[in-house]
Amino acid sequence: MIIHAMEFHDFSDCKSLLDMMEDGEFVFKYIHELEMKLEEMLTWFIEVRLGITTQPIPPYASDNRKVDLLGLYTVVKRDGGYKNVTDNNLWDVVAKDMG
Repeated sequence: MIIHAMEFHDFSDCKSLLDMMEDGEFVFKYIHELEMKLEEMLTWFIEVRLGITTQPIPPYASDNRKVDLLGLYTVVKRDGGYKNVTDNNLWDVVAKDMG
């Protein structure tokens, strides 16, 4: 599967992964592989592109639970995207939906 071979060297690599995540059936079928690649992509972006090495990837919630980044991405996308969630103060709804 192409997901395993993906590497992140520039933003076009990130876009390729995000494009794959547009297909709900694909996400459902390859959820575990996508979860790992999303974490890998974010690690590359935060550590290599931004030079931040003090943030854990994946992040943890205040109760020390690992944040499900693919689930978060999916819920925010379903609710209209980051701008819509932020503009309409829907982060509590997102958090509730995430458990």
